[in-house]
Amino acid sequence: MKIAIDVHSLGTQAGGNETYFRQLVRGLAADPSGNHYTLFHTHPIALEAVCNDPRFTLCEIPKNPISRLVLALPRKLRQIQPDVFHCQYVQPLWGTRKTVVAIHDLAHEHFPEFFHPLEALRMKKMVRWTAKRASHILTISEFSAADIAARFHLSRDKITVTYLSPSPEFHPRDKQQCAAHLARTYGIDGPFILYVGRIQARKNLPRLVEAYASIRKQGITARLVIVGKKDWQFEQLLQKIHELGLESSVIFPGFVPFDDLPLFYNAAEVFVFPSFFEGFGLPVIESMASGVPTITSFGSSLQEVAGDGALLIDPSDTSSIATALQRALSNQGLRRDLINRGLQRARLFQQDDLAKKALAVYRSLL
Repeated sequence: MKIAIDVHSLGTQAGGNETYFRQLVRGLAADPSGNHYTLFHTHPIALEAVCNDPRFTLCEIPKNPISRLVLALPRKLRQIQPDVFHCQYVQPLWGTRKTVVAIHDLAHEHFPEFFHPLEALRMKKMVRWTAKRASHILTISEFSAADIAARFHLSRDKITVTYLSPSPEFHPRDKQQCAAHLARTYGIDGPFILYVGRIQARKNLPRLVEAYASIRKQGITARLVIVGKKDWQFEQLLQKIHELGLESSVIFPGFVPFDDLPLFYNAAEVFVFPSFFEGFGLPVIESMASGVPTITSFGSSLQEVAGDGALLIDPSDTSSIATALQRALSNQGLRRDLINRGLQRARLFQQDDLAKKALAVYRSLL
């Protein structure tokens, strides 16, 4: 098969979107079949792992989404004539036949207020148009599959669920060594509570900061470390931190290189991910696989993914978040139980699941 894939999110610090295509490309490279892959990219350094594989051809495309979707991709697709084209959320306006689209979630439909107005409008129109036009849809949880089918009035048979998985780098490590590295490299010393993900409104971080302020009044001295790329409405989070007088207690290391991310998990006392809405919530799996007591939200896909491996909270209730943090930090028996259950839960998510199911979908379209 000749398969073309739009991997423009690789190298863009795009969180779960980037991880999805990193795992897909790695899985396809590990598969022994003789398919030929054309990868449309914007950051070639992100594809060094497959540069020497003759089955993979790298083709640079513009970063600008209008140039990419209206001009570059249609032209490139006409030239190479792939059997299947795999894109993310929005497909090119023309020039495609057998198209697989990855739609991770419909957060822009449920919470448009958490997006820039122009982005929310673009996504609302173009994702719906793509979902109806595509040959098949890949998504990353049963929750998202049901949501896409219901919202867009599509047959559930048109949608395949391909869970993500924690990379092998996420596993229990020596806590003291990890903490020493963070102290040397990032100036982070002492115990801390960890969040990893985009710093945007739907991640519910202002309420997390309120809960953190509450437990500090109860004697908790651990700092709060928020790892991730700044995004829409970041200023509201800074304002909340200022209002609560927590400037010296909340740390922003920024976007952390992939090699260092497992060290943050392993050095943390507890990981918390209080998002309102997720299509999967990969940091929850990464945390559990690292052997860290994990807290996340009821609802959306997070409850499905976490199973019994995490402590679940009501993301709309500050006291629920605060109580969970207090328990996970102070109750040693609960901590051990969460670590053990989290490790068992994370093992259920297999590394090759995404590539195997994607390949099966590609074949089915021929």
